[in-house]
Amino acid sequence: MIQNKILASGVKIIANVVIVVALGLLAYVCYLKYHATGALNWLGLLIVNSVFVAMYIAKRDATSISQSPALWLLAFAGTCLPLALRPTAPPSWATPGNVLQLAGLMAVVASMLSLRRSFGIVPANRGIRTQGLYNIVRHPLYTSELAWMLGFAIANPSAWNVGLWLLDCGLQFTRACAEERFLSGDPAYSQYQARVKYRLIPRVI
Repeated sequence: MIQNKILASGVKIIANVVIVVALGLLAYVCYLKYHATGALNWLGLLIVNSVFVAMYIAKRDATSISQSPALWLLAFAGTCLPLALRPTAPPSWATPGNVLQLAGLMAVVASMLSLRRSFGIVPANRGIRTQGLYNIVRHPLYTSELAWMLGFAIANPSAWNVGLWLLDCGLQFTRACAEERFLSGDPAYSQYQARVKYRLIPRVI
């Protein structure tokens, strides 16, 4: 019994170190891209990913966390996918896309501040958060990221960027459904689902 607890603690420490290093590398990649291009969207992502690192380190311990390798892979895929976006020559209609990017990044930060110490990467129960943007939809962080990516695809039109956005739509929807199944055993979350009807877009989905 004691050996199992020691093993579980060791696995937890290793997993947390891996996640912090991965998030730190994401922030560093954003810094390199911003340094190379001077594009404000990469500066925004640098700030957002730096906040990710700080909030992950400060997160509260989970009362339960998913042990599914598939869900861990899904979580990391959804987190890292935006780094595969590629800038193109800006078209004449780039301004609406840039505005949407800025709005998306601001919403990402607002979503993380709403989560506070309940922030995490993989499905886990660190307390049910219902404040801020979580009063509007159940997964505002994913909605915000998708809005940012759509803005990027509009400002940097290419089949690659549009394809990545469509792929991320599928990933984040699947991720949202998986998290809800994981949390469905918590009565507080069931009450939250009954009150906040929509996952990603009010009155749509």
